[in-house]
Formats: sequence, structure tokens, C-alpha cells
Amino acid sequence: MTKVSTITPCYNMSKYMEGFLTNLSQQTHKDLEVVIDHNDPSEPEIKLIEAHNKIYNNVFHIQVDGVDPIGISMNRCIENATGDYLCIWNVDDLRTPDSIEIMARVLDENPDIDIVYGNYNIVSRFGATEGQYVDVEPYIPELKIGMIIGPFFMFRKSLIEKSGVFDEQFISGADYDLALRLVRNGNAHFMPDVLGYYLNEGLGQSTKPDSKQALERTAIELRYGVRILDQSLVESAKDNYDIENIIINDEKIPAIKFQ
Repeated sequence: MTKVSTITPCYNMSKYMEGFLTNLSQQTHKDLEVVIDHNDPSEPEIKLIEAHNKIYNNVFHIQVDGVDPIGISMNRCIENATGDYLCIWNVDDLRTPDSIEIMARVLDENPDIDIVYGNYNIVSRFGATEGQYVDVEPYIPELKIGMIIGPFFMFRKSLIEKSGVFDEQFISGADYDLALRLVRNGNAHFMPDVLGYYLNEGLGQSTKPDSKQALERTAIELRYGVRILDQSLVESAKDNYDIENIIINDEKIPAIKFQ
């Protein structure tokens, strides 16, 4: 059984934490390490995690004073992860009990596959399992231009050497930017299974009313030469983001290196 580590940035998630930890305890893949980069943690959140770890001892809890950009948090999760496989798992999203297990099994049994992804439901209430079913399969031809791999993908940690890590200048688009580099540098495999329940309350970095999603999406489209969905945002994207370079710890790394 191969160890899996999660990339779990966290800030102000007290109303979801108990349900998230319960969902974690239900996972059938037991060699699982949840790496939480916890920004400005509250005492109730800390106590919930401590109580969970007394029983399961599978949360690597990084506590951060203040609030860092999400890309920095995600990269800190990667830096501290000890698993051979990495997966995205946000505290306000829930996974099906066998989600981690069936994804890890595909990677275990297929050394030529680097990334696994599948279907999911978009729900409007935390804990709900009924919602908008997202069937990814029809969009597979757009794998290298869109965020097709969704919110629950898993990949080999070794792929980071080819793809790089999260670009820390992006707020809502960091996962999309990395996803495009991952699928350009590794073989991706679609699974027809429902892997989890993605919460959309309109409060996330990509869903809230003042989201920078469209602007950051345009910057990423420019970076990788894919179709621009909103030409009116091109100049603003160029002014606000470094299209040519990936920013990690204030260091500029040419994006073309990972394309």
C-alpha cells in the first residue's frame, strides 16, 4: 500500500473541520497523511485536530501565524509531504470513502500513469451528497487547455520535478496553472467513479462575487497559449501577473521550463 499525502491549505474553516475529520476517518486507504497548512488557526480548530490525532494520528498539522497566500500554503504542504502520491483535498470538500484508495490503486497498478482524476458532484451545502453531477469524460479532449481534472485529482510526487509546484502569484488560479503543467508532463487517466463532493457556497476564492478567477484564468491562458475566453481581460492580466515566469518564494522561474 503506497502512502498518500494531501495538499490541504486551511484558513477559517471551523464550521467544516469536524465534518472533514469525520470524513477522513472513514477513508478506506489507511496509509494516508493529511498535510494541513493551517493559517491563523483558532483554538476550537486546533482541539478538533488534536482529538482526531489521538485516535488516528494521520494529520500533519502545520500552524502558521497570520494568513499566507494559498499558493504558499499549498507549496508548504508539498514540502512537508512524505507520501509518494499527492492529492488535493480542501477542508470544505468531502470525499467518497474509497476515493483515495481507488485512485492510489490505479497508480500502483499502472506505472505508466502519473495522474488520476474522475467525476464529482457540486453541492451547495456542506455534507450534502446530492447536487450537480459533473461527468468529466466528454471533456477529456480539452485536458490540456482546461481545468478538466477537477478538484479531487491525485498524482505522483515525482512528477513535481517535471511540472514544478504552485505559482504563488495566483489566488484562485493556482490549481488550474499547476494542472496544465501536470498534464503536459505526465500521463493522465480518467476514472468514471464519483470521487467527492465539491462545495460551492459562492464563498471560495474561485466562486465568491469579487473573485479574481476570470483575470487569473486569462493570465494562465496567455501563459500556455490556449484559447482566450475573454479578450477584454488580456491587458489587465498582463499588467497584474508575470506571464513568463512562475513565482516561488519570490524567485522567478521561466514558465517555459515546465511546459
